[in-house]
Amino acid sequence: MIVHSVLSHHPPHVADAMTEFLQDLGNDVRFCLAYGGAREEFDKIRFKDKLFLPDPGLRGNIADQNFSCWFQAVMDWIDQTNIDPEVVHFTECDHIPLRWDYWHEIDRAMVSSGKDFLGKWCMDRSNTNERFYLNYRENVELLRHLRSLNPKIERPVIWGALANGMTFRAAALRALCGVDLRVDCFTEILIPSTLLQLGFQLGDFDAFSTVFAWVRYRPEFLLSDIHDLLARDAWCCHPFKSTVQLPELYELAIQNRNLRR
Repeated sequence: MIVHSVLSHHPPHVADAMTEFLQDLGNDVRFCLAYGGAREEFDKIRFKDKLFLPDPGLRGNIADQNFSCWFQAVMDWIDQTNIDPEVVHFTECDHIPLRWDYWHEIDRAMVSSGKDFLGKWCMDRSNTNERFYLNYRENVELLRHLRSLNPKIERPVIWGALANGMTFRAAALRALCGVDLRVDCFTEILIPSTLLQLGFQLGDFDAFSTVFAWVRYRPEFLLSDIHDLLARDAWCCHPFKSTVQLPELYELAIQNRNLRR
C-alpha cells in the first residue's frame, strides 16, 4: 500500500476538489490531506482523512520552513488508522499527478532503487555551492543535532533534497519521527541529513525513474503546458500555481486517464 499525503493551504472547496481528483486518478492509494491554512477553513473541508497543522514552522521565509510536523502528523495518523503502508509519499498542493499509474511508478522506483528514501535532487551537498547548503553548513544547531545522532562523527555530511516529493519506506519515516526534529533548519537539508545519520540509504529519484522529470523549483507550469505534458505521457508536474485553473487541469488529467488506462 502507498500512502500519499498532500500539504495544502487552499480554500476548502479547492482542497476538496483536489482530493476528489486524486482519489479518482489513484483509486488504489490511501490519501491524507495535511492542512496548513486557517483552522476555520480546515473545519469546512469535507474530506475525511484530514490533519490540521498549526505549527509556525510551515510558514515564513521558505529557507527556514521545517515540515517535520507534517511527517509526524502523518505517521501518527497511520498508526491511529491501523494501516500498514510500504511507502509514504509527500507532495505539496502545487504538485499534480497526471497519470493513473503515477503511484505505481513511485512504488516501482522505490523497490528497484533499494533505497529507504528517494527525493528530487537528493545528494550530498558538501563541498558544493548549493544555496541551502551554504546557509546551513556552519549552523551550530543543525551540526549539534546531527552529532547527537552519531557522536562518532567529527564533521557531519550534509545532504539535501527538494522538499516536494519526499518519499519514504515506512520504517525510515517511523525512525525519523522518533527523533526530535525541532531544529531551526530548512526541511530540504534537515530531513535527508537526519536520515543519513540514522543509517538509512538515500537516493535521487532521477537516477531510478523519469517520474519527476517535470518537477522543478521554478518557473511554474501554466495550463497551456499541461496539454503538451499529457501528450508526452508526463507522470506529474510541479509547480502549478494557478488555483482558479485547477478544475480544468483536473478534467484534462482525468480524460487522459480514461483514454490510456
